[in-house]
Amino acid sequence: MLKPKYPTPDTYVPTTHAHAPVPVEQPTQPAPSPARSGLVDVVRSNPAAAVAGVVVTGVVLTSMLLAVAITGLALSISGVVLLVLVRMLRQEFRR
Repeated sequence: MLKPKYPTPDTYVPTTHAHAPVPVEQPTQPAPSPARSGLVDVVRSNPAAAVAGVVVTGVVLTSMLLAVAITGLALSISGVVLLVLVRMLRQEFRR
C-alpha cells in the first residue's frame, strides 16, 4: 500500500564497454624525498619542543590578556577620579 511504484525508464540504452589493456609498468627506482627542514621536522624529532612551544604561546597570550585587563581597570579608575575632581572644582567655583 505504501510502496512507491517507479516508472520504467524508456530512454535507457544498455551499452557494453570493452576494457583497454593495462600497460605493463617497468619497475623504476623511487625518487629521493626532498630534504625538509623546519617546524615539522623539529616536532617529529622532539615532541617535547612542540609542547614547550604551545605552553610558551599560552603564557604569552595569557599575559597579554592580563595586561589589557589591568590597563582597562586603571583607565576606568582614573576616569572616575577625574570625574570626581572635575565635579569638585565646579562646585568650588559656584560659591
